[in-house]
Amino acid sequence: MIQQPLNGCPCCGYRTGCTTCPVCVLNRCGHRDTDTGAVTGRPNGEVSLRDARRNFSIYRASHRRYRDVVRPSRSDELP
Repeated sequence: MIQQPLNGCPCCGYRTGCTTCPVCVLNRCGHRDTDTGAVTGRPNGEVSLRDARRNFSIYRASHRRYRDVVRPSRSDELP
């Protein structure tokens, strides 16, 4: 069986394979690099991809309210 490489999370870059990234808690639906400043609404609420990336650099989570629910990345998930 050939394994397909997983795309990295648009916020943190880790390749978790989940719709909601457990490393930063960003839901991948609705975010693209072409519109990093756009607020797409649900499921990420008022957080744009640009804001989520900045929050990740500060809090290690896409939003500071998720600081207590994120998990550390694993070595097999590195970008």
